[in-house]
Formats: sequence, structure tokens, C-alpha cells
Amino acid sequence: MEKPGLRCAAASDVGLREQNEDAYVVGRIGEYDLFAVADGVGGHARGEVASRMAIRIFEETAGELLSRLKPAAVLERAFERANTAIYAYNQEMHLNAATTLSAAIVDGAGECWIGTVGDSRTQIVTPSSVWQTRDQSYVQGLVDAGLLSPAEAMRHPGKNILTQALGLAARVQVEINRQDIAGATLVVSSDGLHDYVPASAIQEIVLGNEPPEACRRLIEAAKDAASTDNITVIVARE
Repeated sequence: MEKPGLRCAAASDVGLREQNEDAYVVGRIGEYDLFAVADGVGGHARGEVASRMAIRIFEETAGELLSRLKPAAVLERAFERANTAIYAYNQEMHLNAATTLSAAIVDGAGECWIGTVGDSRTQIVTPSSVWQTRDQSYVQGLVDAGLLSPAEAMRHPGKNILTQALGLAARVQVEINRQDIAGATLVVSSDGLHDYVPASAIQEIVLGNEPPEACRRLIEAAKDAASTDNITVIVARE
């Protein structure tokens, strides 16, 4: 899927689940590239509705506001709107639908603004490093406290317990980051990928392949690592 701006591709696979509760968008508004992955939270009713709502509202908000607000403010507004909409849906339908969301806005100079709620993840990959967003999860708290290594976190039975998700409360805490991705590769994924494939393997695959092939190989790697979840990945670079 070639687009003006960054070269990019996206793919989503149902994996071993009965339905795919992941949603994603790859788009362009003016000088900005948009990328986002949402993962409907397992165990909650209508996770697929929540993830699609989050992606739609992110795209709509960016289209409305990017011409007059800074990207970080657009992300804040998009996440607030998505959370409010999903929470209202839950109140009306007597459900507890929820979703993660990791969304990136990239300008023509390679400046990248990233918003994250939950454990969908954005990574910035270079030959020498892999930077990643911080998961809002119970296990990430253990890693931050020095009680688990990242490798141990991937095997922990509580790795899917979230501390934040869109739609479960009237307010949500959004993690906002700003990074330079000039010369790097951007990877946005649901946990069906990064809970099973270590950062070093993701790095090797994305640096060795063009975006469409990298997406295919990443999904294959997740399946080979016995991922039981939906798997969604976006790969983008100059």
C-alpha cells in the first residue's frame, strides 16, 4: 500500500481468534502521515466496536484539527473524544467495550508525535536501537520497578492486564511522546505481535525488508512464536 510521504504497508490477521477485534488506519492529511492501531480488549463485550470507533474518531479528529492545532494537541483531543464516545456507548448499551490505541502523526521532516493508551505499541527502529512506547499495563509496572526483565514480561501470565483502556471510565490518561524518525522505520502493532516477537527480531525483519514484505514476515513470526491473538502491524519509512 504505497502512499505519498512515507512508504508504508499494513496487515491484520485474525490469528487463532474467532474474530478480529483489531482495527487500524494508514492515511495522509496535508503534510502529515497518520498511523494507528487499536485492539479491542479481550474479555469485554464488543471490543471490535470499540476499536473501530477509536480509529474512526482519530482519523476524523485529525482531519478536522491538524490544519490549526499542533499534532500533540490533536492527539490529546482525539483520545479524549474516542474515550468519551466509547464510554457513552457503554452507558447506553450496558456494556463494557474497551480498546487500546497507539496513534502516530508524522510531518514531512520526520518529526513524529505518538499517543498511546493501553498496550498497543509504536516502535522506532534503527540499525543500532529500538525505541518503543511505554505499555499501560500491570506487567510494564513490574518492569519499571525492576521486578521483571522485558524478556520475563513476555512470558508473564498477567501480561494482558491493562491499567488504562479507552471506554471504561469517564477520563483516561494518554501517554504522549515526540520522536524524530528521519532515517528510521516506524512500526505500530497490536500485542498479538510484540507480546510474542522480541524487539530484536522485529528490528531484523523490518530492516531487512520493504514494508509490505516486513508486515507479512512479522505476522508469520508471531504465528511461529505461538501467538494466540489477533495480529496487526503497520511498517513505515522514508
